[in-house]
Amino acid sequence: MTLKHLPPTFCWTRTSTESGEELPTIVLQKEWERRLGGGRFLWGVGQSLGNSAQVAAHRTGSLLALFSPALSRPRPAARKREDVLLWNAWIDGTGQVRQLPPHAFIVSRALLPSGRRREQHYALVCSSPAELSMGTRLRVHPEHLRSVSTGKPLGAAQGTAVVDCIARDGEQSGKRYPVALAVELEAPYVVRLTQPSVLKARDFAEVNKATRDGDFATFIELVGRLRSRPPQERMRGFTRDLFDMPPVEAMAAFVGAAHAQASFAL
Repeated sequence: MTLKHLPPTFCWTRTSTESGEELPTIVLQKEWERRLGGGRFLWGVGQSLGNSAQVAAHRTGSLLALFSPALSRPRPAARKREDVLLWNAWIDGTGQVRQLPPHAFIVSRALLPSGRRREQHYALVCSSPAELSMGTRLRVHPEHLRSVSTGKPLGAAQGTAVVDCIARDGEQSGKRYPVALAVELEAPYVVRLTQPSVLKARDFAEVNKATRDGDFATFIELVGRLRSRPPQERMRGFTRDLFDMPPVEAMAAFVGAAHAQASFAL
């Protein structure tokens, strides 16, 4: 998506190497997921947005998500080869557990910076009709952003928030974050994830290697195998998945795409 100016309201995410993945690797994985998902894909975030995304989308008619790489270097712990969580399902507004599409690859660190076990994780519901590509000329100035839900400036620990921009591009100064990627969000905009399984460091490294090598077929095979493992949590119900496709049809499309694009590499 090509933007000439920052939208007045948007969802802003400062990405990091929390799970050990570099941003170009994540974007390529999401491009493959976008192709398998008919233009839709999920982007994991560590914070709940409450109802701010729904409020902003209702107010503006649409809502974009802008992704910026973090300016600070990753903590030493973020660079270690350690086990991470692979998330397998999401919870809808009625409390029903719905399985994620079989090609969705959403991971997070198993432990919070405090050392406590991570209990919750979330995902933005993203959409793009065109191939994902990194790089824009836009910059985000945090001091000129206000949270849609509180009207206050963002806290230092807020990695993801729905914000209003209160200054025009020419009026902005101070710390700046480049916008690496912009996509549209679709209802339900953000979902709470559940049913994580532990992803061993060696398995995670294999997925990342397949991505860096541009090996689409191996990526699909690895993700399909890892997603088929039983999660840590018990099923609390089942309904149709996020892409509104029954499990059998989803897996058939998933396998078909793998054969059709086995030689594809970006």
